[in-house]
Amino acid sequence: MTNFICTLIAFLTAFVSVLGGGPLAEEMKNKGDISGFAETVNVQKALPDLYADENGDFTVLQFSDTHMTTGISFSDISVLNKMEKLTEKYSPDLVVISGDMIDDGNDGNFNKANVLRSVAEIFEEADQYWSYVPGNNDGINYGTSEDVVAYLSQYEHCLVADEPEISGGCQYSIDIYNGDTMTHSLLFIDTMDYDNDDPDHTYGYVHEDQVAWCEDEISIKKKTNENVYISVFLHENTPNFARAAKDGAPYKPGYPTLMIRPEKYNIPKNQPLDDVFTESGCVGLLSMGHNHPATVQCSFYEDTYYHVTPKASLASTLITIHTKSNNIRDMYDFESIYL
Repeated sequence: MTNFICTLIAFLTAFVSVLGGGPLAEEMKNKGDISGFAETVNVQKALPDLYADENGDFTVLQFSDTHMTTGISFSDISVLNKMEKLTEKYSPDLVVISGDMIDDGNDGNFNKANVLRSVAEIFEEADQYWSYVPGNNDGINYGTSEDVVAYLSQYEHCLVADEPEISGGCQYSIDIYNGDTMTHSLLFIDTMDYDNDDPDHTYGYVHEDQVAWCEDEISIKKKTNENVYISVFLHENTPNFARAAKDGAPYKPGYPTLMIRPEKYNIPKNQPLDDVFTESGCVGLLSMGHNHPATVQCSFYEDTYYHVTPKASLASTLITIHTKSNNIRDMYDFESIYL
């Protein structure tokens, strides 16, 4: 009841603010358009190294598919409240938002800029590092995925970056250390929005230059530490998710395994990305959103975990990475988190 009252108060405050005019009301008129922002902001900023605790554990609180429209609707404020409370409760080493933070903006009220501000300010006020990869909806209207990443990069605690001349809004990595040794790395990949060359306008795919970047980045990590392990965060499926759903083992007995999704969700053009990860021998986790489950789904397939985090309005995932482990099967814990 307390959470409902807090959400209601925040909603009424925002509603009165819009009715009263001012900057937010003016911004609503142009839908919070951030088009062209990437042309004015350089997102190639240096990202800090992060550190596991004394036991070698590193925690990631993962949200996905918030699908917010204005940042001031009742549903938006409810999701923002959940993100704030869960971040405060679990104090993760890193928060990850794995795409579709924003809805596509085709219908009704919309304020892209205010959604981005509302999310970023939660983590600025909490002194909390967080990272983001675009989903297929984030860059559809009133600013591309590149614009979204550029907008977010202004915030000190938002750990995003981009490689120049590579497809998509962002590709970057963050290294995790145990003392002086880099033992784990997190890779973030833009799975793109839609394939506009496809007559059916199906989901996008990771392009050849992005795949090459992943291969090079993994090689660099291995040169630093030949025993390094890597976790990958992205929004949409690779074909191995369907294989893991069919032939994989549950994370642990009784735990929800991956659901087999319709063929359009499997994105065959992402096979080269699967090949790079499989051949590397060091990728322990692919973690995505997009599918909107009500609880965490996770399957272990060919020495890799394939994980889908819930829709944020329903739940999120607390991932603990045991970075001192040299056995991928025992390297991760996955917990469904509710509020």
